[in-house]
Amino acid sequence: MLPPALTSSSSSPQRLWLWPRIALVLFLLAMASLLWYSHREEREEQRAVLISDVLWMEQDLRFHFNQVEEQLRPLLQLHPQQPDQLARLQQHAIFMQNNSAGIVAIQLWQGRQLRFGPQQGVPAELDAAFRLTQASRHAVFSAPFKYQRENHIAVLLQQANITAVAWISLPRLIEQQVPWWFAHRYRLVLQDWQGQVLASKSSVEAGAAQLSYQLALEPPGHGINLQVTAYQVQSSLTRNLLVAAVICLAIILLYSWWRLRLNLQQKLQAEAALQQEHAFRQAMEDSLAVGMRARNLEGRIIYVNPAFCRMVGYSAAELIGSMPPHPYWDPADIATHEQLFQQVLAGNAPLHGQPTTVRHRDGHLVQTMVYTAPLIDASGVQRGWMSSVVDVSEQRRVEALTHKQEQVLQQTAKLVTMGEMASTLAHELNQPLMALSSYASAARELAQQPQQQALLHSTLDKIAEQAQRAARIVKRIREFVGRREMEPETTDISRMIHDAISLIAPEARQRKVKLSVELPAALPMLQADRILLQQVLLNLINNALDACAGMEKRQIRISAEVVENQLQLCVCDNGKGVAAADEARLFEAFYSTKPQGMGMGLAICRSIIENHHGQLWFEPNPDGGSCFRCCLPL
Repeated sequence: MLPPALTSSSSSPQRLWLWPRIALVLFLLAMASLLWYSHREEREEQRAVLISDVLWMEQDLRFHFNQVEEQLRPLLQLHPQQPDQLARLQQHAIFMQNNSAGIVAIQLWQGRQLRFGPQQGVPAELDAAFRLTQASRHAVFSAPFKYQRENHIAVLLQQANITAVAWISLPRLIEQQVPWWFAHRYRLVLQDWQGQVLASKSSVEAGAAQLSYQLALEPPGHGINLQVTAYQVQSSLTRNLLVAAVICLAIILLYSWWRLRLNLQQKLQAEAALQQEHAFRQAMEDSLAVGMRARNLEGRIIYVNPAFCRMVGYSAAELIGSMPPHPYWDPADIATHEQLFQQVLAGNAPLHGQPTTVRHRDGHLVQTMVYTAPLIDASGVQRGWMSSVVDVSEQRRVEALTHKQEQVLQQTAKLVTMGEMASTLAHELNQPLMALSSYASAARELAQQPQQQALLHSTLDKIAEQAQRAARIVKRIREFVGRREMEPETTDISRMIHDAISLIAPEARQRKVKLSVELPAALPMLQADRILLQQVLLNLINNALDACAGMEKRQIRISAEVVENQLQLCVCDNGKGVAAADEARLFEAFYSTKPQGMGMGLAICRSIIENHHGQLWFEPNPDGGSCFRCCLPL
């Protein structure tokens, strides 16, 4: 069964993720709102600083213009025609040009005649300012005009018929009057009402503007505007660090949430795969015909599968947790069960399996084969023992039936062999019987002659000898034909070979086949069923007789030798041999190369040899014909 965590944790994943998603969205909204509000506050603060700096700059320029106006008033009291006043006028003009930002020329007019200063012409904007100052009697600023590729304005101040004029270069004014720190933070621009730049100053490279502020510069008026743009806005370090920390935390939170979600998805996928795997394994275990039983190191049953429960008739609830003796142990074989149990606990369970008999709940016995192996967990620690219990009752029944059918086939093969040898055996028996008849007639005649008593006794001895010979022949036939179980016994191989040859020799003489036997001086004794081995040898010799039919020279060689602790028997003939197409199927049941053959002889021979844990195979005879060899362990 799956643990509860695997069955409940994935019941509603969407519902489990609802509140975390809502909380995450609210957190992101709160963080976005905080950043937006902080940014807006910073922008407002920066804008307030910008306006304050612009107003300061505007007041500074206005103060400068007022200073120029005040410096022009003393000039109205000086007359260029008087030498002492002309010197004072020149000194004052030089002082103003050197100490007032942007002033490039000082002129003194009487009416419309120039009395002092450089001859620079009168632009239209300056002429309009002359007319305005004559009418207002106050200081007047001219409209911007271009002179020598620079934009200028003029400051005019009139008293009586005398007019003092100060020419101011706007680029020089801005360059000299705007402090370095202002130019480092802002870009200051003077522009006319059409938006054309008259003068500008900035120590930073042009970039994307962030903040800008503009106001009219009065005086001098005439549409001159002062525009200040902040290109690099320095934010508060603490605020920036806090914003960066919030952003980093938000990124970490998003990444953690993503990793957690990914991890949970992988966990859910793993749980689903585990459930499928568990269901699949459970289905496999339920469909197994082999019983599975697990016991811990103490011998307590901790697991059984349905096949084992069906095998013993008890439910899993009745078996799990039980200790020996278990209810399915055969009461008549408790000692065997206890011995096997102790072997398992000691780690000495047979690797090839142990046959046992268990009792079903209804009382019938079940033949089983138990295979036990250590139960190792994932960490490599042994937790107990796992046993596979195979019901071999049907197998044993089939084996018994097969064995019985094999005995029937062997008996049939014997009868067939004896049928084939019937005529020669009859001839073999006929000889001692005819001798008995002749000796009996001679004994009757000698009995009437008292002087022939010695000869009579010799004749009677020969009668007994022939009778024993016939009895031995009949006994060998009865032993061979008799139906019996396999009974291994200490067997003299040499005698078994000679007995088989004595049975088949009449047939060989009739077919004019020479039988030669090559045996060592002494062969070891062998634990085997003498009659079944004799049947194999007779069958192989009989096949050799058939193979020699039609050959000019007919010879069969029977040999035996000991090779590497094995006894090897060999029957070789010089017959027509075995076709290559038939070699692979020689030992198949019901396959025969003889027109009237049953195809069971060699199959039965191989079965008998394999039951003796030996081997039987075919080899071509180098001299022509076939060789059948069999090896039997000593």
